[in-house]
Amino acid sequence: MSKYSIANELVATAREKAEAAGLDSTDVHEATLVMLVQALKESRGAQNTRGILQYEIDSLGSGGVYEIARGGGHS
Repeated sequence: MSKYSIANELVATAREKAEAAGLDSTDVHEATLVMLVQALKESRGAQNTRGILQYEIDSLGSGGVYEIARGGGHS
C-alpha cells in the first residue's frame, strides 16, 4: 500500500463521515487540510511545511498528483 493509497482512503472516509453527520464534505476536507498542515508543522517544522504548501500552490491546475522531489523543503 502506498502513501497515496492511504491518503485517498482518508479523503473518502472523511467524505463518508461528513455525509453521515449531515455536514458538507468540502467543509470537512477544508478542516482536514488545516489539521494536516498543523500536523506537518509539528513534525517537519514551519519552513519545511511552507515549502511543501508553496510547491502545491504553484502546481495548482497542472493536473494529477506527482511525487514531490526530496530536498528543498519537500518530502
